[in-house]
Amino acid sequence: MSDIRKRTGKKGTTYQVRYPDKSTKTGYAFKTFSTLKEARAFREDSSNWKGKIKSNIRSVDQAVQLWLNVCEKIGRDGREKVEPQTLVEYERRGKVIKNYRWQKELQSLDPSDIVHFSTWLLEHHTRDLARRTLSSFHSILLEMKTQGHIAHDPAAGITIRSDGRYEDNEVQIPSDSEIRNILAAIDSMANKNEFMKKSWARYRPMIYLAVFSGLRPSEYRGLTWDNVTQEGITVSQRADQKGRIGPVKSKAGKRTIYLPRIVTDMIFEWKPHCPDSVLNLVFPTKTGKPQLLGKIRMHAWLPLLQEAGLITNVTENGKIIKKPKYKMNCLRHYFASKLIEKGTNAKFIQKVMGHSSIEITYNVYGHLIEGRDKIYQDSAEELAADILGKNSCGKSVARTL
Repeated sequence: MSDIRKRTGKKGTTYQVRYPDKSTKTGYAFKTFSTLKEARAFREDSSNWKGKIKSNIRSVDQAVQLWLNVCEKIGRDGREKVEPQTLVEYERRGKVIKNYRWQKELQSLDPSDIVHFSTWLLEHHTRDLARRTLSSFHSILLEMKTQGHIAHDPAAGITIRSDGRYEDNEVQIPSDSEIRNILAAIDSMANKNEFMKKSWARYRPMIYLAVFSGLRPSEYRGLTWDNVTQEGITVSQRADQKGRIGPVKSKAGKRTIYLPRIVTDMIFEWKPHCPDSVLNLVFPTKTGKPQLLGKIRMHAWLPLLQEAGLITNVTENGKIIKKPKYKMNCLRHYFASKLIEKGTNAKFIQKVMGHSSIEITYNVYGHLIEGRDKIYQDSAEELAADILGKNSCGKSVARTL
C-alpha cells in the first residue's frame, strides 16, 4: 500500500510517496514531489497501474531492442522509418545503454535511476555522446509507455546539457577573401578548356548554391527540379551518405530559401546539360542517381581548394599529405556567419539553417552571436538617442525639423 510522508528540511517542504516495489531490498520505492497535489496524483496513479501492467518487456535490454525494431520497420511517433545510417547511430547508442548495469526491471525505474545513469554516461563517454544517448533512452521510454509496457516515463525532465556542441572545437569559417578565392577558382576552372567546362558545369552552380543558401551537402545532393524557382529553392528531402533519398533530418529541415538571381540563373543554365534522372535531381550523376559525398570531395572539393590556394600539409604515419584547409560544411557555416554579421534575428537563423531547436543554433554559432555584443550596445545607445533626443552623455542632440 502506498502512503505520503511530509518532509521538511533546509530546502523547504516536500512530499515523499512510498509505494511497493519488489525489485528493492525493502520492498518499497520512494518518489519525492514539491506539492501534495502531485504526490496524491502519483499515489493514485501508481495504485491503479501497479500489478495491472503485464508485459513481456521486463528489462531495459528488451526495451532497447524493441525500440530499434520500431525505428527500423515501422517508424516511431508516426514518423517515417529511420534511414539506415541513422539506425546505425541508434544501434550505437543502444549498445551504450545496454552496457550500463541496470539494477531494476524496466517497470520499476524511477528518476533517481535515470540520474545515476546520466552520471555514468558523463563519466565514461564524451558529453556529446552522453547527451544523445540519454535523449534516445528518453525516446525508448516514451515508446514503451505508448505501447503499454510502462505507466510513467521516469526520464521526463532529466537532460544532459551540451554546453556548446563546438565548445572545444568551434566550427571552421572561411574569411570573406577566402570565399572570394573559392568562387574565383570555380569560375577559372569552369573556363580552362572544354573538358573542364563540361566537368564543372555541374559543380559550379552546386558550390555557388551552398555558399548562398547554407544548405547541408545532403540537402543539395537530394534537391529536385520541382523545388527550384527563379526566386529560390524549397528543401523537402535529402540524400544520405550512401546516396539513398529520404526525408529531411527534422520538420524544421523543410524550408524555403530565397537566393540571389546570379545563383538561380546559374542553376537554370545547367538544366539543359543535366543528365536525365528518374528522381528529377538537380545535381545527379551521369546515370541519374544522387551523387556520393565522397565523390564530390575527391573530384570537386579537393581540386577546387588546390586552385584557391587553401591546402594544408598534414603529417600522417610519417608522410606529408595535402588536405583541404576546410571541409565542405564550411560553406554552410560561412552563410550562417554572414547572417549573424548582418545582425539577423537568431530565430530567423534557426529557421533558415533548418535547426530543430534554437538551442542547436546557439550551440553551433553562439560564439559568433556573443561577438555581436558591441553592435547591440551601439544600437541601444542609438535607440536612446532617438527616444530622448540626447546622446549617451545626456547632452541634447540637434534635430532638423
